[in-house]
Amino acid sequence: MKPGFKAYFFLSLLFAVLAGLAGGLVLWLEIGRSAPTTLHLQAAQLTSGPGGSFAPLPPKLDTALPTDWQTVALPYTWPQSLELQTGAPPRVTWLQVRLDGLPATRGGLVLYLPRWQTIGRIAVYGDDQLLYRSVGDVVWNGFNHPLWVPLDGNGMGPRPQLLRLRIDSLANAGGTVSSLWVGEAADLQPRYRLRRMLQTGVAEVMGMAFLGLGGFALAVWLLRRERTYLLFALFTLLWVLRSQRYLVGLEPLGMSSAWFGWMSINSGNALLVTWYAFMTTLVPTAPRWLLRALLGLLLLSSAVTLPLITNPAWIAALAPLPYLVTNLAGIPATLLMAWAAWRHGGREGLVAASIGLMHAPVAWHDWAMQSYLVDPEHIYAWPFSTMARIGMFLYVILNRYVGALATAEQSNAVLAQRLRTREAELAESYEQLRSVQQRELLSQERHRLMQDIHDGMGSQLMSALKVAESGGLSEAQMALVLRECIDDLKLTVDSLESVEADLLLLLATLRYRLAPRLQGSGLRLRWEVADVPALDWLDPRSALHVLRILQEGISNILQHAGATELRVATGEADGGVYVLLEDNGQGFRAHPSGEVGRGLSNMARRAHAIGGQVAWDTVPGGTRFRLWLPLRRLEAVA
Repeated sequence: MKPGFKAYFFLSLLFAVLAGLAGGLVLWLEIGRSAPTTLHLQAAQLTSGPGGSFAPLPPKLDTALPTDWQTVALPYTWPQSLELQTGAPPRVTWLQVRLDGLPATRGGLVLYLPRWQTIGRIAVYGDDQLLYRSVGDVVWNGFNHPLWVPLDGNGMGPRPQLLRLRIDSLANAGGTVSSLWVGEAADLQPRYRLRRMLQTGVAEVMGMAFLGLGGFALAVWLLRRERTYLLFALFTLLWVLRSQRYLVGLEPLGMSSAWFGWMSINSGNALLVTWYAFMTTLVPTAPRWLLRALLGLLLLSSAVTLPLITNPAWIAALAPLPYLVTNLAGIPATLLMAWAAWRHGGREGLVAASIGLMHAPVAWHDWAMQSYLVDPEHIYAWPFSTMARIGMFLYVILNRYVGALATAEQSNAVLAQRLRTREAELAESYEQLRSVQQRELLSQERHRLMQDIHDGMGSQLMSALKVAESGGLSEAQMALVLRECIDDLKLTVDSLESVEADLLLLLATLRYRLAPRLQGSGLRLRWEVADVPALDWLDPRSALHVLRILQEGISNILQHAGATELRVATGEADGGVYVLLEDNGQGFRAHPSGEVGRGLSNMARRAHAIGGQVAWDTVPGGTRFRLWLPLRRLEAVA
């Protein structure tokens, strides 16, 4: 047995025990030994006949009463007849009792009547003075409200000796009245409060609770569109509509009596259809044709009982008939549902069908009470038995909710495990990728260094070696070649340092490396470097290109310009930055054909590789070399 099913079983058992205790308490209070100041009247004198009135009565009884009184036992029931006389005057039934046997009381004498029921109204007279008159609807009166009438004005007036009850009812509608209790209010209040709680209080509290639960279920259905929540919300709403017949009657209805009767009758029938639709969600193999048949019966009942078609008086008098037909139709429907659940192992459907079968004797009991076939001092059991159906709804909803949580937790656990596995795989893949990237980066950097050394220092050394082997290189020239190779090696090493896109830091490194050579050559340096924006594309390979371009320009000045001063300056122009090398030598002389030498072409090639431009201009008193670099690399260059 599942934990949720155990909870539902014990909850149902608790409801049954509480109902049994409440019934036993009622019996103990009703038939137990009375207090010394309480009189339980179980016989009365009765007379009846035509001449009743549903209109307000005078405050004092001023008409002569019939003399043919007969003694009857209480509770007393007069039968109903199907031969309704809708145009006949109401029937009046008189019950009178004498209070001579009531011991002396301290005051606060009251009449307590557990139940009266008919299509009509009731009035209470004490010594021919009108003490109480019901003002509710004639048809839907306060039959389920126990009557509580002060007899002596809460001890301020005289105690009546003769008590009369006048019941005006529709002709041939029948009626019933329970036994009477007369005594002090303090002694009768426990009985009255308990019966009022069982007959109306429980239904009121349940109605408010069910409305809240139904509203919540409707909100869930609007979000999830699950059929069970919609059926539960519909069931609770229909229950509240149906239960109103047990609560109204003390005041006039807020709507037409005929339409209230139509609502009361058909809401009860709709409850059966809703319950069977709910059971079909629990047993998918249940026959659907039976649900359609019950729905057709509901539509037929709704049409036949329409006040626009049927006489409202007939509807009120024959109200038990639709309940009987519905109950008779509901029994085979529930049996078929139980059979389908039994065959296909639907435990929830089997429990729901069992609840429906257990509701059958309750329905018969309430129908018998409404038809005046059982003791009127019984209590309508329908509000209590419906708690089992509501409990079944709540159990199914709770079970599915807990199941959904369990499924979600299991799914989360599976997803968490998959996530951990995936994270481990990704971590391993990341480590492998990082290792590959590191190896590839080292390989690329090794290849770049090899290429730079081969193209730069290696090329110069090989050229010098060939000239030296041929005997055409002096010691000074050899020293110059070695010095240039050392400078080239230093530049290659400096390009590996992180310059963080800072051109000025790169120029400062170049100044530090070339300062001894400039001083040895007697070339004075004017450093007019100004702050320029950072170059976000300046990586080690690009930095080496910049250094070699500037190194080549300075070497040209040292070897060919015959200058005594070198000016280095920076600035910002044309969406980029520039570096100027300006000397006071003999000036720049271009080749007659417009071509440039190998050194200058290498400088132009390196500038193009990083998206820059180089230019040479002859200025008064020297030569100006300009390297322009873009702020951002807008396109890929070779």
